[in-house]
Amino acid sequence: MANIEQINLLQRSVDEWNDWRIQNLAVKPDLSGADLSGINLQYVNFSSVNLTGTNLEGSDLRNANLRRACLDEANLHLADLIEASLDEASVQRANLYGADLYRTGLAGANFCGANMTQAIVRRANLANANLNAIEGRKADFLQANLMRATLNSANLSKANLESSNLIEACLDGANLTDANLRKSNLCRASFINATLEGSNFQNACTKGMISPNGSVSQT
Repeated sequence: MANIEQINLLQRSVDEWNDWRIQNLAVKPDLSGADLSGINLQYVNFSSVNLTGTNLEGSDLRNANLRRACLDEANLHLADLIEASLDEASVQRANLYGADLYRTGLAGANFCGANMTQAIVRRANLANANLNAIEGRKADFLQANLMRATLNSANLSKANLESSNLIEACLDGANLTDANLRKSNLCRASFINATLEGSNFQNACTKGMISPNGSVSQT
């Protein structure tokens, strides 16, 4: 349950919050379930913070530090996460519908069951991220923009990538077993050493796509 004093401190000033974090390194803040929607949180230090179920809808989290934070079931609908760091964060079953994650660090993050519908994930780094299904709930990237994103060795097993933009994305070594890539744009995307068993490529654009064996598609 959220710590009211910590919420009040954050709402007063991000700078004051960040200073407090530096002075209290042993404290793991708890903002779970708090309503932080629409707040300017640029450059906030949320590293290792408990944000389970927190409402961050429409919040400005540009350049925020969310490394190893717990954002399970958090509401990040339309949140601005441009150039933020969520490396090794847990974002299971979170709502990131329409969120902007341009150039965001997501390496090693756990997005199992997350809703990434229409999210902007261009040039983001999702290397080694886990985007698998959880409890029957698939990670959903329907109509997401993943242009030039790095997804090396990411786990996208059973993920829904239908109608997504993966132009020039790098998925080398990724696991896309039973993934839905129907109607997606895979032009010049790289799948070297990727696992594609059971994947659905129906009506996908694959011109210039590099297959697991290194061959380049001409259609």
